[in-house]
Amino acid sequence: MADGRATSLSPAAIPATRAAALGAELRRLILSGDLPVGTRLRQIEISERFGVSTTPVREAFTMLAREGLLQQDAHRGVKVILPSQADLRENYEIRSVLEPMATEHAATRIGKTGIDALKDQVDRMVTAYEPSRPTGDETQRADANREFHRIIYNAADRPKLAELIEQLRNSADVYHQITVTEPPPAYRKRAIREHRAIIKFLTARDGARAAEQMQAHLQHNFEHLSKTLSDLTAQEPLSGRS
Repeated sequence: MADGRATSLSPAAIPATRAAALGAELRRLILSGDLPVGTRLRQIEISERFGVSTTPVREAFTMLAREGLLQQDAHRGVKVILPSQADLRENYEIRSVLEPMATEHAATRIGKTGIDALKDQVDRMVTAYEPSRPTGDETQRADANREFHRIIYNAADRPKLAELIEQLRNSADVYHQITVTEPPPAYRKRAIREHRAIIKFLTARDGARAAEQMQAHLQHNFEHLSKTLSDLTAQEPLSGRS
């Protein structure tokens, strides 16, 4: 744990309950890499760091465990999850059903404002990969990609479905943090083409084709992440990280 100093919960992130606010802050720390994969979290330390009792800490741990960000063990405690190929595969298997479903619903509901917003996010992704940025701006690309998908799933007008997808994508972000490398040019170009194809079919209100394109997009992402994770673990076993 960083320097042990107390950290206050951001007022903007608080709201419903202390557990929800704490869960949101821990999620942010995990996905930003401030709490690296393999880090062990102790109730007392978290309680003292954020100035809350251990009850909301336990609830926050349970919440993040359900999202796949933490691993709870009765004997070994709680730690930021160590991703595996099996976990990655299951995540994408579920999402490959839910996300195309939401995309198909969105095709009949999204309007011009939503379509324009999607185009703006693709432009942000393209900018992040400009030649003038040899190492790319992965944070901008990731934010734009996340917002692109969120716009579509919110447009589906299926709140519970959108919430489930958000949880699964939060879990998948851990893999992106671990395997974060500059994507090869061919992958980048295909990703941009696929996003634009999704927009094209949504604009035409062709739900079936939009869903089909989304499923293909997710499959390609899975294959890329799976290979990157495999290459990484071959060099340095994740279980050895702390």
